[in-house]
Amino acid sequence: MAVLFRVHWLSVTIWGTKEYGLKMWQEWFEGVLGPMQAVGHGGRGFKSLYKALLEAKLYADPIAQAGNEGNPYFGLELPGSACDAVPDKLLQEFVIVLERWEKARITRLDLAWDGTPFTPEQVKEAVELEQMRSYLRREKMLYSVSPYEKREDGRVGTSSLRLGSSQSTRMLRVYDKHGPVRLEMQTRAERADLIARDVLVKLPRLWVDRAIAHLRDYIDFIEQETEKLLPWWLAFVNNQARAMKTVSDARTIELNRMLAWVDNQVSPTLSVLADVVGSQAIEAFVVSGRRKRGQKFNALLKASEKGGKAHGSQEES
Repeated sequence: MAVLFRVHWLSVTIWGTKEYGLKMWQEWFEGVLGPMQAVGHGGRGFKSLYKALLEAKLYADPIAQAGNEGNPYFGLELPGSACDAVPDKLLQEFVIVLERWEKARITRLDLAWDGTPFTPEQVKEAVELEQMRSYLRREKMLYSVSPYEKREDGRVGTSSLRLGSSQSTRMLRVYDKHGPVRLEMQTRAERADLIARDVLVKLPRLWVDRAIAHLRDYIDFIEQETEKLLPWWLAFVNNQARAMKTVSDARTIELNRMLAWVDNQVSPTLSVLADVVGSQAIEAFVVSGRRKRGQKFNALLKASEKGGKAHGSQEES
């Protein structure tokens, strides 16, 4: 059986007004998932919640928080069934536009492989035999069996294994409820943003190799004596090397986002002003900006003054 790869969840925060968010939904996803409809209440730190088909959601009107005054943002959420309905090419183009033209952050990305050449029991055994190479600890493993539960393919008996915590930036699930064994990697926060910008901007046919590379950054299953990959894991990763990507500290991530946004959105206008008015016009904007920026950038400025780093993400324990 061939292994099938897909994006299983995508959540993104975008800086902009509610009206801009609804317009973006209409332009990108309404043709596939229908229009957003207000549900009459909020959720997850937002005053307004909209829903479309297959539980797709738009969160808007954030509850006021210190430092966010005057900087509206909204959240788009595409759960598994919604991601299945959206063509891969559309997801690719959407993420490319986010990266190039929007101030945005991918906050959750789940990747799934169906029909893997191993079972939850094989993964469980490898963990117990200390054949897992990962930042995870064995104590973070949760294994369950439901001997009388029917699978979607009609067989009886299911098993499920989870490695990691839902509060961590990465978590792994291996289960057979749908029939073929599925492996899911759930990623959040900076790790989700990093992987999305490395995987989803590429042609969809290239997603699976890059996704496995990031999976191997998180976990591998090896023979202790030889450090070679276990045969069933080797068959799955198909000689794909690790991505070797590490999450930068928060200060570096934010600076890079700001630099990319200025380069894409502002630099053409600045170049015209410099050529027509002179470079002193740019210096005047900097002075004016210092008066207007408020508290939004306080954390970044304090980290820079100390010559240190803002708090980065912690690897999973």
